[in-house]
Amino acid sequence: MISVKTSLAFLITIVLAVVAYFVSSADLSSDIRMLLPSIFIFITTASLLTISKLQNTTRSSPKTSQRAATTSADSSSGDITTLYVGNLAYKANEQTVQEYFEKVGTVKSVRLVKDKRTGRRKGFGFIEINNADVNRFINKLNESEFMERSIIVRPANEKQH
Repeated sequence: MISVKTSLAFLITIVLAVVAYFVSSADLSSDIRMLLPSIFIFITTASLLTISKLQNTTRSSPKTSQRAATTSADSSSGDITTLYVGNLAYKANEQTVQEYFEKVGTVKSVRLVKDKRTGRRKGFGFIEINNADVNRFINKLNESEFMERSIIVRPANEKQH
C-alpha cells in the first residue's frame, strides 16, 4: 500500500518532469539548454531518494519506534513498570483512569487502546508506574470497581515482535 506521503512525492516528481520538459522546449539561451538535462536528473534523483526515505519511515511507524525507545529506556533504568488494565468501561478515558489510579500512587502515563477502524476504545489499556509501586497498585486496584465494572490490574506482558 502506497502512503499519502509517497504518493505526494511521486506527484511532485511528475510535475517537475513536466515543467522541465516545457522549459527545455522554450526559447532559452544555449547555456541554459545544456544544463537542463543535468538539472532534470538531479531533481529526479532527489525525488526518488525522498520517496525511498518516506517508504522507510512509513515501514517503521512512529509509534513503534517511540515504543521501542521507551522500552529500552525503561529496561535500562529499571524504575518504570507497565501494568495492564482490563475490563474498563468503554466511556473511560485517559484522564479518568489516571485520576482513579493516582489515588494509590504516581502514574507516569496512561494509554487506552482504540480500534483502528472505528476509533472506539476497546476496554483495556496500559499504565506506566514506578517499579517500587507495582504490588501496591495490583493489591489495591485489581478487581476493584471503577465506573461500575470490576477492573483487572496485572503486570503487562512484554510485546512479542
